[in-house]
Amino acid sequence: MIKHILKAGTFTGETLSSQVLDGYILSITEHDQNLDVPKHEHEHSYISLLLHGFYNEETSVTDHSIIPGMSLFRPSDYEHKNEIGPSQSLCFNLEIKKNIFEGELKSVNDTYIKFEHNSLEVIRMFLAYKRSFSKELLNLIIEENTYLLFSRGKISDRTERTQWVKKIKKQVQLNPELKYTIDQVANALHLHPIYFVRKFKELTGYTFGEFLIRNRLGKAIDLIHHSNKKLTTVALESGFYDQSHFIRHFKEAFSITPSDYIEIIKS
Repeated sequence: MIKHILKAGTFTGETLSSQVLDGYILSITEHDQNLDVPKHEHEHSYISLLLHGFYNEETSVTDHSIIPGMSLFRPSDYEHKNEIGPSQSLCFNLEIKKNIFEGELKSVNDTYIKFEHNSLEVIRMFLAYKRSFSKELLNLIIEENTYLLFSRGKISDRTERTQWVKKIKKQVQLNPELKYTIDQVANALHLHPIYFVRKFKELTGYTFGEFLIRNRLGKAIDLIHHSNKKLTTVALESGFYDQSHFIRHFKEAFSITPSDYIEIIKS
């Protein structure tokens, strides 16, 4: 059976924009609603972030839904087909032409990965592309954030085997807006607070506070994309003390304000 392999820079939908760097190809692509995309794979591995819409992805062993904010890494030999939902889908894609999988990341190259929802690293790369940064700066941002993505992905594999970490991560991911204290969390997990703080950082790569902020920002981004709520409301419903607290952490993560972000995604 002849495989349908898409060449570098080619995707099944319409390419709305693209930029070629020495080791990467960045693009934004769109698929029409209610469209069946036949089985295919890509010449190079790539990261894809769904910005808008919904689609179902099927392989020989899995069948799952892709929703906005979800980002995936598909290796070059990953054969799949898609069914686009009742609205157009819009994706940001980062195709990896160069070999970045050396040393500790070597085993990642052939692995399908689903990153955390609204991954800060993927969104940083998308924003850098949309803001028309110079090739040099864009390349630096991509290099830094792809390394963080894949190195933390390896750490995440280990945490799934530690039940108490898995439990608190799931709790925060589902309800980042709740108020948490180290003592309360440690007591609920039947752990000493000092042990919890040290082990959580060791097993996840983040302090508990950093992990909490990441997930609060993720929820805020969802609210920005899928509601018409004012930023003050977005801030409070995401777990930030007030709008200024939200804006400060948003700028630290993305180097722009939430208002700037809204303008970029509308353009």
